Amino acid sequence: MSSKQEILREVRGAAAMLCPCCGTSIVRGVRQCACGARFVGEPLDEAPIKVQRLGPAMTSVALLLLVTGAALVATKWLAVAAVFVIWSAWRATRLAMRDPEWYGGLKTARATLIATIVASVGLATYGISYLPRAIDNYGTRHVAATEAAMYHAWNSLEEYKRKFGSYPQELRKAVGESLPSDYWEQSLRYQSKIGDIAEQKESIERTGLVLNHFELRSAGPDGIIGTDDDIIMRDGIFYTNSDLKKQTSVQQLR
Repeated sequence: MSSKQEILREVRGAAAMLCPCCGTSIVRGVRQCACGARFVGEPLDEAPIKVQRLGPAMTSVALLLLVTGAALVATKWLAVAAVFVIWSAWRATRLAMRDPEWYGGLKTARATLIATIVASVGLATYGISYLPRAIDNYGTRHVAATEAAMYHAWNSLEEYKRKFGSYPQELRKAVGESLPSDYWEQSLRYQSKIGDIAEQKESIERTGLVLNHFELRSAGPDGIIGTDDDIIMRDGIFYTNSDLKKQTSVQQLR
């Protein structure tokens, strides 16, 4: 009798459900359906299962690794792409804080954000301190390219002097049709001249007027002849415009 009452109590308290095998409406909680299907457990709850999304946090980590690798392998200037890492990590942190049930990886996103900001500040400080030296190196390469063009012209001038006994009045005679240019695509200025009084007398006694000195000059970055950034070669030796001005002052004092 007690067993029947317990069954009736269970039937009254249980809700109806469909048998997953035959589809017959049965009382929820019974162990077996009339079709013979046996229930091994309670049916799953119909409430949605929330799985935390780690995509935003992992994306920020992946971007950090990508930017770091590119800066180390290619050039350190690619580190400016860290701004994308900061944005991605900030977005992942915001999503995880706003909806922690749907978005995970809050600690990872925060760590990525902090590490990227600290590294960016360090790189920015280094870049600012390195900028003057980088500009100087950039200008040095331009000067070196111009000096290389002058050395090429100097070799042609020396070859001409060995053949004819003096430097030519025009650079074209020594180097051919195409005149050498500096880095800034400006033609080199050439001037040949005789030496001091003793050299003039000796030259006149031998063959008349002999041009035994020369000057090659580049206008430099500003493109103006006579300024301090001129690149000057005299008889195979490089001078600055200030050096030549000092030499002229000393000669006048003598």
